[in-house]
Order: sequence, then structure tokens, then C-alpha cells
Amino acid sequence: MVGIWLFLLISLQGYKASFTPSVNCLIMNLDYVICRWSEWGSPEVNSTFFHNNFNTSNEHMEECSAYLQEKGYAVGCRLEYEMADRFRTLLTKLVHQNKTYEQKHDLKDKVKLYPPANLSLVMSEAQELNLYWNNSKINHCFESEVRYRINNDNWQSTSPRREQTHTVPFPSNSQYEFQVRTRIHNGCCESKFWSEWSQIILWDSMKGNNTTEKHDSSMPFWKPLLSFVGTLVLLILACMLVCGERERLRFFLIPIVPNPGKNLKDLLDSDNEEGLPHISKHISFQPNFTELTCSVSEYTRVPLTGSISESESNLSNPTNQSDCLSSCSSSASTLPDTSEN
Repeated sequence: MVGIWLFLLISLQGYKASFTPSVNCLIMNLDYVICRWSEWGSPEVNSTFFHNNFNTSNEHMEECSAYLQEKGYAVGCRLEYEMADRFRTLLTKLVHQNKTYEQKHDLKDKVKLYPPANLSLVMSEAQELNLYWNNSKINHCFESEVRYRINNDNWQSTSPRREQTHTVPFPSNSQYEFQVRTRIHNGCCESKFWSEWSQIILWDSMKGNNTTEKHDSSMPFWKPLLSFVGTLVLLILACMLVCGERERLRFFLIPIVPNPGKNLKDLLDSDNEEGLPHISKHISFQPNFTELTCSVSEYTRVPLTGSISESESNLSNPTNQSDCLSSCSSSASTLPDTSEN
């Protein structure tokens, strides 16, 4: 087992020692040159880059004046460019970890142009749909390729052409999408690199013959992310609202019936467990009227035997209800019993 690990370690060290970094250079839009040496991954140390500025007679090589960096490390260099430099040889030297790597670059077929711009669609009187565009530079050495699709079907490409127009005869009542890319054709030493595809241009016959609409070919990743975050926030707010208003909503939908076994004093002294509206204990219930008291007279029959005392014979008038309401006073009286006479 130990022997296997040692073999793997030695193999990896040998591969690392034999690995040689490569510098790749490309002419960008016939404006400048980009040389990169980070194709094998992010470097762990900074490298120093030298070049001869397309001058083979110049033995002195100058260091890069405009490094390209990623994560704080140099991964490339931007060089100045002139039209004649395309057919000259570029010498480069990369100093990496106390080691030097020199290369020669022939860039006449390594040109990458910017994608075409200002795409437009025009319907002619002959019912032909004409596509026009502008290249990044005015140059007779450019050729273009057009691709299109109908109703979101598969893309169809046309043969490269040097004209900056494309015609679709008698288009159907469908939706058309177009894209264009450009490169240097073989009459000017054909480039191996096409430009990126242009922005999509859309023509929809249902919106009118002269209606065009430009949009990007790919949906930005942040749009679905924002939609998901917005939906999640709304869901959280709805849950908080439902939880916070649950008791109040239950009070309105299902009114609480007070316990009939409790009197008012119990309700005032309790902690309002039944959810009744708060009633202050300092409220005193005073009647807004005066109730007069009225005494009741009782009559007792006394038998007439012997003489009747003066006190017993004195009879008061019976109590009158009207007198009760006015004076509210009466006295107890005794009536003689005349049933035996």
C-alpha cells in the first residue's frame, strides 16, 4: 500500500516538473493583442511577461505595461497593435517561478472580431423580409454568417457572405429570430475565429410587418432568483400576518359567550380569561332614578267579647295605594270581628 502511494507521488511530481506553460495570443477586432497564460488554471504566483513588440530585429524585449489580473495574479497582457503587425512575428518570454519560457507567435489567422451591431428588419413592397446589420469596422475583408429560427424551432444557418444583408422571401405568418456573426474571409488570410453571435432580433408577423423587437438570447440568472426571493418574502409576511391576527380574527368570526356562572364582580376581578372587552374596576354603577319605599298595612280581625278598649277600638283608615305612592306611610290597625253578632 505504501509503495502505491509513493508511486503516485513520484508520478505527480514528474508530471508537474514536465509541465510547460503555454502563452496564447489573439488579435482582438484589429485593435489590440491579448496574450494569456492562465489556460491551465489560476496561477499561484505572479509571472513576468516580456515581448519584442513585433520587431524581430530588436534583441531587447520589453516587459508588459498592461497586465490582466485575476484574483490578484497576473494571467495575461494587453499589447498595442498596428495593421502591419498581423503579418509579423511576435516573440514572447514568460518568467515563471525562476524558469523562462520563450515562444514565437504567427497571428495572421488569429483574429477575433466584435459581433455585428445595429440589426434591423424591413419588409419590402415585394413582401420580402430584409435583414441589415453593421460590422464593428468598415473593412472589405469581412464575411458574415446568418442564422435564424421560426417559432422557436431549431436554428438554421446560411452560407457565409460578404454582403451585410439577408433576405427572406415571402415570410409566413410566424415569428422569426435572427443572429449574425463575422470573421475575416479567405481573401485576406482567413481567420480561424468567428466573432460571438450578435444580439437576437425578432420579427413577428402577428404584430405587424414593421414590428421588430430586440432581446437577449439568454435570460439573466438573477431574474428567476429575484422572483424566488420575492415569493419567499411575501410568504413569510403572510404567515406573520395570519399568526398575529389569529386571535382578533377568531373574535370577529366566532364571538365569545360569557360564562353565565359568573357575576359582574367576578368578571371584574378575573384576568379576563374569556377574552371579553376590558372593564375597569373603578366603574361604579349608580342608578339614575329614585325608588320610593312604601310600608304595607296588615289588618287583623278581633272578636267582640266584652268591652273593647279604647286603644282597640281606634281604627285607622285602610291604606290607600295612592297614599302609598305619595306619602308612602301607613300604620297597622286592628278590626273587630263582627261575625258573631
